[in-house]
Amino acid sequence: MRIAVDAMGGDHAPDEIVRGALLYRTSGGPADIVLVGRGEAIRGALGNRDRSGITVVEASDVVAMHEHPANALRRRPDTSIGVATALVKRGEADAVVSAGNTGATVAAALFTLGRIKGIDRPALCGMLPTTAGKPACILDVGATPEAEVRNLLEYAVMASRFMESVHGLTRPSVGLLNMGEEEEKGDRLRRETHVALRAAATLNFVGNVEGRDVMRGTTDIAVCDGFTGNVLIKGLEGTVDVFREAIRDDIFGGPLGKIAYLFGLLGVRRMRHKLDYDPYASAPLLGVDGVSVVTHGRARANMLRWAIVVAERAASGGLISAIAQSAATTARP
Repeated sequence: MRIAVDAMGGDHAPDEIVRGALLYRTSGGPADIVLVGRGEAIRGALGNRDRSGITVVEASDVVAMHEHPANALRRRPDTSIGVATALVKRGEADAVVSAGNTGATVAAALFTLGRIKGIDRPALCGMLPTTAGKPACILDVGATPEAEVRNLLEYAVMASRFMESVHGLTRPSVGLLNMGEEEEKGDRLRRETHVALRAAATLNFVGNVEGRDVMRGTTDIAVCDGFTGNVLIKGLEGTVDVFREAIRDDIFGGPLGKIAYLFGLLGVRRMRHKLDYDPYASAPLLGVDGVSVVTHGRARANMLRWAIVVAERAASGGLISAIAQSAATTARP
């Protein structure tokens, strides 16, 4: 298996991206890595480290975070994300991973890989740790800001196949993100979607869930339109970051805090493990005809390593074929 990595994408590229690829390989990752980007910069980041299982493919250009992604890809074919995605299309890589411009990753996947037959719109997974000790999937978190009932049904189906293929869950539970648990709550879209999800025999639909339920792990999947999901996941991630900073600076800061830290060390480690979203922050763009994994722009080596693991699992677990089969057999409203 070969995973193409956009080595120039992200706030800390190429150094942290290259370190993440090396970390994946040294931790026993079975896939070979293709680092795509400016060769001189990549080789400089590799230094004298062991490069077994790692190759470099030249791409002279980069889509910056502030650029309009579709325009950049159309006008400049030699971007790192464009070249990396093309490797998947040609069968020279089994998946692509990027921490770069999310819009560019989505656009490259749509332009180059196309949609899976039967899927109307792609969706982007958001993954979070929960207090239940398992990851939660929010779909969509920004690929398609507006959605219709059929789209939300597709999201539930795709997310279910993703959680089965990549995270090893059997019949993952699906909740519809809403403003209340009662069936009649929400706007027209949410009420009609509730009926469609309830009627889908292939889904383990358990009803409505509220925003507070996501990090409690009430359901494995929370389905929503891309606008709602993007606002929710960024708010939750920000809350986790503020909580971490408060513990570090306000509770354990200063001389007495360091003493308190020694007494609470085991509890702090358990809490950090629960709030660590490095293993869960990366997920494929679902609905495109190939594995394209998106991770945080601020990703450092460990998060990038996990992004490659997700890509490897999605490719080896047959995620694309599973979604295609479900799309062909799911009745649309």
